[in-house]
Amino acid sequence: MKRPEVSVRGKNVPRSAIRKLVPFAKDREKTGVKIYKLNIGQPDVETPVEFWEGVRNFKEKVLAYAPSEGRPELIKSFVQYYNNLGFDITAEQLVVIMGGIEGILFAVLAVTDPGDEIIVAEPYYSNYLGVAAMAQVKFVAFSTTVECGYHLPDKAEIVKKITPRTKAMLFASPGNPTGCVYTRQEMEMLAEIAKEHGLFLLSDEVYREFTYDGEFATSILQIPGTEDCGIVIDSVSKRYSACGARLGCIVSKNKEVISSVLANATVRLSAGTLDQVAIANCINVPDSYFKAVRQDYVERRDIVVKALNSVDDVVCRTPKGAFYIMAKLKGIDTEVFAKWLLTDFAIDNETVMIAPGAGFYATEGCGRDEIRIAYVYKAPIMKRAMEVLCAGIRAFRQKNQSAS
Repeated sequence: MKRPEVSVRGKNVPRSAIRKLVPFAKDREKTGVKIYKLNIGQPDVETPVEFWEGVRNFKEKVLAYAPSEGRPELIKSFVQYYNNLGFDITAEQLVVIMGGIEGILFAVLAVTDPGDEIIVAEPYYSNYLGVAAMAQVKFVAFSTTVECGYHLPDKAEIVKKITPRTKAMLFASPGNPTGCVYTRQEMEMLAEIAKEHGLFLLSDEVYREFTYDGEFATSILQIPGTEDCGIVIDSVSKRYSACGARLGCIVSKNKEVISSVLANATVRLSAGTLDQVAIANCINVPDSYFKAVRQDYVERRDIVVKALNSVDDVVCRTPKGAFYIMAKLKGIDTEVFAKWLLTDFAIDNETVMIAPGAGFYATEGCGRDEIRIAYVYKAPIMKRAMEVLCAGIRAFRQKNQSAS
C-alpha cells in the first residue's frame, strides 16, 4: 500500500515563532511553576463597554452570513474612523477581513504570483513568513538594528534589494516586533521607491493608536501619490483590545486591488456577523479610553526598558509605539535561553516566557542574540516579570561562564 504524502508547500509553512515554545510552557505549568507570558501580544487591557453593548443590542433572530465585503454598519464605522483621521476614504475602498494576518495574505495574493518577491524590513512580525509560504512568494530582507532603534537604512540599501521579480514592499509602523515608529520622511522615502520602481506598498498599521512621547504614526494613505500603490492592512485586535473578534480591513484607492481582495473574501464567505456588529459600535469609544491605555502602556514600557538596561551587555532602546520591545542580549543564544527559562529556571517558583529573536528575521543567522518582549501585563505584574527575566539573564550568563 502506498502511503500518501503531505505537500512540500504544507511542510514548508513555518510554525509561529511566538508560539513554538508553548509545549515547554505547558509541561512546566504542570509542575506548579507560574509563567509570565511575555511572548504574545495579548494585552490584559479591558475591551471597551461599547463592544459588549453592540452584542447586547443585536436583535436579529437568525445569525446569518454577512456580506463578503462586510456588514454595512461596520463599513460605515470604518469609513467614519478613517475620515475622522483625515484619510478621505469611501465604502468602496475597503473590505472587511478576519484579522490582520488574513489581510496580509489577501494583500499578498492580490499583488504577487508564485515565485515573486516582496521586500521586507527585518525584524518583522514572524507570521508574515507563514503568509509568504502559503502564497509561494519569497521575502527579500534588508536589516535594521537595535542600535538605530530599528529605523530604516538609507534608500540605497533598500533599492539594491529590488530585482525583476520584486512586486511589493511590506512594512509595519508602529512596528511589531520592534515598537519603531517610522518618521514621515521614512514613509515618504518608501513611497518614492515604490513610485520609481512600480511597486506596491503593503502598510501594516494595526498599532496606529499606540504611539508615545509625542510621536505620531504616519499612514501611507497620507503620502501624496500613493493612490495606486498604497495598501493598508488594519485590525481592531489591539485598537479595542478585541483580539478574539478577528476583524479588520484592507484599505486601498486602487480599484483592482480592492476587487482582488474582495474576490478572495468571497471564497471564505464572510467574517463573523456578531463580531462585526459589536465592532461597528466601537466607533463610539471615547478618546479618553485611548488616552488611558496609552498612559498605561508607557508605564509598562518604561518598566521593561529600565530593567533591561540595568543588566550588563543588554542593548535596549526605548520604542515609541506598539507594545513590544526588541533587545539584544550580547553573547546569548536566545533560542537556547528561551527554552532554558521554561525547562530549568525559576525564582520563587516563577519564570518567564519570551520570543527568541531569530523567528522575526528572514536572513539566516540574524536575531540569534535578540528577544522580543510584549509588555501586556499591568505595571506591578510587569515589574515582577522583569525581575524574574533579568535574574534569568544573569543566571544563564553565569551558568555558561562556569561551563566554559
